[in-house]
Amino acid sequence: MDDNQSKSSLVVIEAGAGWPAWITDYQRSAPNAAVVAQASGDCVEAFSSRVLHRLAEIERSTLTLNVAVVVCTDFGLSPQSDARRAICRAIAQVLCVRGDLVLAAIEDTTPAFKQELFELAGELCEEFADRHVNVRVRFSTAKSGMMPSVLPAVMGEFAEEEELEYAEG
Repeated sequence: MDDNQSKSSLVVIEAGAGWPAWITDYQRSAPNAAVVAQASGDCVEAFSSRVLHRLAEIERSTLTLNVAVVVCTDFGLSPQSDARRAICRAIAQVLCVRGDLVLAAIEDTTPAFKQELFELAGELCEEFADRHVNVRVRFSTAKSGMMPSVLPAVMGEFAEEEELEYAEG
């Protein structure tokens, strides 16, 4: 299996979060894609268990996890926040060295929730500094943030995205 065929990506979507169009741009760089989505009726424990199960499957396979995106929602619930932290830590442990972990939310989320995601990114960077995991926090609309090669006249059609690379360990 060549190097590109062994690359994988994981998208984790919390209940109520949408599917940002830019996710497919990340998935192109790691073609073996898996998605774990939390249905509105799923309890946090069942959702976390499914994510951890998927990570264990990736670890047992010949695949390497190069990219993971966690699409978060701001419902202000402590169990969801605690589960998000645990899921992100588990992902960071499985990510390949210099892999990308993107924490994403919609652009118009509350400032307190944005701060919570930045704090989580900082914690992950400190905890996994030896693995050199790239942790990003991204707040966006549904439009793609990775600009394809287009004519300059067409560029105005794409919404600007706020993508912040918090730190690189």
